[in-house]
Amino acid sequence: MYLLIIIPILAVLIAQVVKLSIDGINHNLNWRHMFSDYGGMPSSHMAFVAALATVIALREGVASAAFAVSFVLVIVVLRDAVGFRREIGKNAVLTNTLTKEIFPENPEVLVRERIGHTLPEAAVGIIFGVVLALILYALLAAV
Repeated sequence: MYLLIIIPILAVLIAQVVKLSIDGINHNLNWRHMFSDYGGMPSSHMAFVAALATVIALREGVASAAFAVSFVLVIVVLRDAVGFRREIGKNAVLTNTLTKEIFPENPEVLVRERIGHTLPEAAVGIIFGVVLALILYALLAAV
């Protein structure tokens, strides 16, 4: 049963490390960004729910109620990441543009712009989560 918890957590942590390592921002791979960074490639949220759905499919089968619930969760998180949070990010860009004009001496009032994901970022997150779950399940289920 612990695999249902450990594998998705490992998937989200590994996806976040990969994202922070390849995003091109100097000194971005640190503990502060590990748990507070949104957006980017791959989507760690999508890796998390995809890994969960994959492990449930492997343990319970795709005809199980648990898999159905986890699959719906994947759809909800995908819709949130590429829809709602993406729109919030676009709004944040406009907000920051106006804020820089109105409060040029006050940079601390700027809001985070990188919030949502593009469809490719989310898709890579799903693939990352599924592949990682398959590998980790094969390794950990044998232990």
